[in-house]
Amino acid sequence: MCGRYELNLSDDNKSKQIKQRAEKLNLIYKEGEIFPNDNVLCMIANESKIDLSVMKWGIKSKAFQINARLETINDRNTYDEFKNNRCAVICNGFYEWDKDKNKYFVKTSDDIIYLACIFNSNNELLIITKAAGDNFKSIHDRMPIIMNQEEMLKYIHNEDYIFSNKKLIIENVDDDIKLF
Repeated sequence: MCGRYELNLSDDNKSKQIKQRAEKLNLIYKEGEIFPNDNVLCMIANESKIDLSVMKWGIKSKAFQINARLETINDRNTYDEFKNNRCAVICNGFYEWDKDKNKYFVKTSDDIIYLACIFNSNNELLIITKAAGDNFKSIHDRMPIIMNQEEMLKYIHNEDYIFSNKKLIIENVDDDIKLF
C-alpha cells in the first residue's frame, strides 16, 4: 500500500503557489499518475522554513521498497538513516486496489493533501503507512498517513504529532478513464 498516487496542480491558490515556487527553483518532477521510481515533488525542512524539493520515490535495499510501516520505523536498521529525515509528498489523492483488483482513487475534501514520508541522503523517499482506518479496511489493510497543511508543517519540523483520521472520499475508477 500506497503504490501510486495522483498530482495535478490546478489553478487554485495553493496549487499556483506550489507551481510558481517549483518553477523558481527549477525543479523537474512528474505530474499525473505517479509511480515508484518517479521523481516526485515534496515538502522538506530548509533550516527553520519549509520548501519544495524533488526526490526519487523508493529505495533499493535487499528488495525495492516504496513504503515504510509506521510501527517498525524505529525498530529496523533499514530506517536508521531515514528516521530523522522527514518530508511530505504533495498529491491530490492516491490509488488502491482491493482483493478483487478493483481500482479506487482515495482523497479528502482538500484539493491538495500531503503524505508523510522519510528520506535518505540520496534523496530517496519512502511513504509511511499505517493500519487502515475503519472507513478504508474494506479496500486494504494499510494506508498512507494523510496530512493537511497544518499537520504537514508540524510533522516536517519533527514535532511529536498524532495524526488525525481524515474523512476519505473513495471513488471507484474505471481503468479506461484517467483522472486528470
